[in-house]
Amino acid sequence: MPQLTAIRPSRSNKIAARAVATALAAALAGGIAASPAVTTVALAAPAGSSQAGTAPRGNLLPESSATGSVQLPGSYDPVPHNGAPQPQAFPASEYGWYLSDLSSHPYGNYVTLIDGFKDLRAKHPDVMKSNLDQVAEINNNAPAARIAQAQEDAATSKEGVLRIFADAFGEELGEHFRQALKEHRLPKTQMLFGGATARAGGVASSTFIEKTYYNNDRPFVAAPERITKHNLPGKDFYSTSKSFPSGHTNQSTWTTTLLSYMLPEFAPQLLARGAEGGYSRVVLGVHYPLDVIGGRMVGTAAAADRLNDPRMRANLDAAAQEIRAELEWRCGDTLANCAQKQAEAGKGYNPESVDRYTELMNYGFTPVYSESAPMVVPQAAPALLLGKYPNLSHAQRAEILRQTAGPAGYPLDKQGPEGSWQRLNLAKALTTQVTIADDGSVEVAG
Repeated sequence: MPQLTAIRPSRSNKIAARAVATALAAALAGGIAASPAVTTVALAAPAGSSQAGTAPRGNLLPESSATGSVQLPGSYDPVPHNGAPQPQAFPASEYGWYLSDLSSHPYGNYVTLIDGFKDLRAKHPDVMKSNLDQVAEINNNAPAARIAQAQEDAATSKEGVLRIFADAFGEELGEHFRQALKEHRLPKTQMLFGGATARAGGVASSTFIEKTYYNNDRPFVAAPERITKHNLPGKDFYSTSKSFPSGHTNQSTWTTTLLSYMLPEFAPQLLARGAEGGYSRVVLGVHYPLDVIGGRMVGTAAAADRLNDPRMRANLDAAAQEIRAELEWRCGDTLANCAQKQAEAGKGYNPESVDRYTELMNYGFTPVYSESAPMVVPQAAPALLLGKYPNLSHAQRAEILRQTAGPAGYPLDKQGPEGSWQRLNLAKALTTQVTIADDGSVEVAG
């Protein structure tokens, strides 16, 4: 396994890395040329590059023409409707660099946040055996409908996950959301969450560095005889890139966690649907449960970094207003009333969403560390509750997270002063009854 020093940047490397990232951001922002119908980006390499004037190899942006220009999410003309809200895309400058494009954690990534994996692999063979046994059991015994959902989750992830996560809004509102996306009427939302260029994602939440460092083979590579491949015609879901942490789960988590901030009335449903996105990876046999737990931790921390970035948070607020206005126009009432009517008609998403999210926090593992360790809330985490509790203090939101946290001692639970991302139960924190006493102290029901 590679040593941490292999990815620990020196001062000069940090400067170089920042320069590359800044150059990429400048290429995105500065190269944007607006036209009446579309916004495009010229694929120009950074100054001094041997590839100047050509499209960079490994380009992640979808080409829109033979000229090498690309069409960005949120840049299409919306379908107009009489009496409907008037969608307004973000200005080109908002495609550029954000402070939270680098992780707030050491080395600008999330390697240390999940470094409990090293201890599990070195000292807890029973946990690693359970890790393989669980994925084999789930993969080989999943019902056909759940396999189909896992296949759909995998097939659409490269295009962005907004369409599939619309499930969380329920049958009617979910269809309204999908139709609004199809008609390009949510340009701010598309810019932040749509496809490979989603600006709310960013380099720091890609998991590429983390996967390279932990260098863990996927289950179908390590034990091919125990995994059934569930491919679709013309699709191959079985990439041989490394497994830990799960990048798809990371994407599912930061997406649904930020959407939960934006639309807190749907928070438990969104979070549960994100957790199901992680479970889909186990169903396919492409990830172990520990990969998914690690991906959830990284995705949660990435979302917290975004919410602690004032500029990004302001853009998320603007996108939230966009979604709310569009859905309220389509359903003809306030979003809360529409959601209530939908639920009363039995058309909402899983009514047991909090329980499902909680169940998938630890899969079938048992505690391996101290079960009496106090919950330490990570410094960045209270921002995750800003959507539901905007008027509470940082300390009060931290106390809600502390009192609603999961049990101690499970795999990947960090019990040091930096805090445990593994124990955060956001679904419970965002749905529990909270009482604030006259002295400012917090009491959580149950």
